[in-house]
Parts: sequence; C-alpha cells; structure tokens
Amino acid sequence: MKKIQLHAYAKINLTLDVTGRRPNGYHDVKMIMQQISLCDTIAVGWEPDPGSEGIGIRLEVSRPDLPADASNLAWKAAEAMIAGFGGPAGGGSGAAAADAGAAGRPKTSSPGGGVLSIDIQKRIPMAAGLAGGSSNCAAVLHGINQLWGLGLSVKELCEIGAKLGSDVPFCIMGQAAAEESLQETFKDDPDACHCALATGTGTDLEPLTGLRSYVVLSKPAIGVSTAEVYQGIDKEGIPEHPNQAAVRAAICENNYKVLEEKMVNVLENFTLKRYPIIVYTKNMMSDLCQSAEIPDCVMMSGSGPTVFCLCEKASDAQRICEAMRPHNPESFAAETTA
Repeated sequence: MKKIQLHAYAKINLTLDVTGRRPNGYHDVKMIMQQISLCDTIAVGWEPDPGSEGIGIRLEVSRPDLPADASNLAWKAAEAMIAGFGGPAGGGSGAAAADAGAAGRPKTSSPGGGVLSIDIQKRIPMAAGLAGGSSNCAAVLHGINQLWGLGLSVKELCEIGAKLGSDVPFCIMGQAAAEESLQETFKDDPDACHCALATGTGTDLEPLTGLRSYVVLSKPAIGVSTAEVYQGIDKEGIPEHPNQAAVRAAICENNYKVLEEKMVNVLENFTLKRYPIIVYTKNMMSDLCQSAEIPDCVMMSGSGPTVFCLCEKASDAQRICEAMRPHNPESFAAETTA
C-alpha cells in the first residue's frame, strides 16, 4: 500500500461580511480567511488490486461522533476523485471521455480496482466555525492527487473542492502552502497561500500576505448550524461592516491596534443573540486581553461558536488559553501558519 500523511489545518476569519443573497438561497460573502496551526492528521492510502473491479473507500475516524460513511466530506472527496479520474494516472490503456471535473482532464482507465483508505485523527473541534470538515476534505483531495500521480494544480484541485463545500478551496490553498510533504509539488504555484480574500459564495479566492500571530481558540460546548446562522442573518440588521482594506493593510503590518478596531464578523449579529454562551466566552476572553494589557482582538470565527483572540506573544496566548480551558475544555493555543 502507498500512503501519505497530511496535516489538515483549521482556519479563522479575520473579517466576514454578507453582501447579498442569491435566488438559490446561497449568500454572497466577502471575508478574509487565515490558516492556523491547529490541525487534524489525515492518512490517505492506496492499495491497488488488479484482480478486482471498481475502487472501494475505507474510512476510519478517531471520534465516535464523527461519521465514517458517505456523509463525511472526506469520503465525498474520495468519491469525487474516483468519479473524475477512475484511478492512477497512466494506469490504463487509454483515456475515457468522461468529464474529470478539473480543467477538462479526461478520466483515466485503470486495469483494475483497489481501495482508498482514509484515517482521520481529529483535533479540530467539530461544528465550530473552523472549517475542520472542509480541511479534512481538502487533505483527501491532495492525498489522492499525490498517490495517483495526477499532477493537478492548486487551481484544478480547488475546482473540484468548490463542488464539495465553500471552505474547501481555501483549505486546499492553505495546505499547499504549509504542508511539508506538498512543498516540492506546489513551491511555484501562485495559488498556494496561508491567507486569502474570499468573495462570491466563498470560493472566489485572492491570495493575500498572511498575518503572523499567536492565536487562542475557545469553543463553548455547543454546536452551531451554519445554515441556521445564514438563514438567521437575513432577519437581522447589520449595523457595522468590516473595513476590508484596513484589515488587509493591518495584516501586512501586523498592526494589532487596527485589527482591534476593524475586525468584524457580521454573523455575530445573529449568533450572539441566539447563543448567550458565546457572548459569555467572548466577554471573558476580552477581559483577559484587557487584564494582560494587550489589544482586544477578539471575535467569533465563521458561524461560530468558536471565539478567538490574537496575541503578539506566545506567553500571552498560553496564559489566556489556560484561563479559558476550565470554562471551555476545547480551548487551544495555536499560531498562524504564515
């Protein structure tokens, strides 16, 4: 069996704005996403079996509450690659005419079947607004691309990922930039990045210079439905929108004072009203920042419920994390991957 192990990194939102709603119910957004070091570990394996027909999927997970079937985005990623390419590059006698789903590449024709195995060691909290499932999905796409020798670029992988989830393309870009085992493949790829401006439904991405910062994350012991939050925001007023240009400039300068003033996540207008425990978590983290006499760069990530703060010093991040953990056991000290 050939196997590759990858880190599936979480993300935080440094801004999140909702700019409209489409007739199909999807929302247009404008947001800055930053990859962070908190990660799951994904092992992807390929075991060819020339004597069999078709390709099977085997998924193992480290948490009993994480599905190990076709409802998991990691499984869906494997299905997409099987449907698109049929097996390793050069594996057959000719190319099939079926659409590959990436840059019009044809599906390969494999002389036999095999099994794709996926093992997820989970550390990123679930239903947390940190793109944990999307990151797992991205890692599987990367893994199969490597194991099958498909030679897909970041852009081509993102085209596949965009059909699976709106956060998947950013996770693909971030892993291409940060994962050591992918460095040789993507060292000259312009779409490999740690930070990006996302527009449209979140899949139109412009690479940005990343922030260099320590990060504290604290997730209350609840799950939040992304669909519920986006439906709820339609009924809420949005009194303040993020200043995207100011935040972009502050990221380049590592200017925490500007980030404190200009970081905005408009989804808080719904989620904080719906879930008081998130307000409690955010207020506690703000108080800890003020006690440490550091900028109050505290915000909810994505649709929640995770709250994060930015710290210039690792020691400040560790102290705040330790203070948050008795209240929210899923609290972590991390750093950006830029």
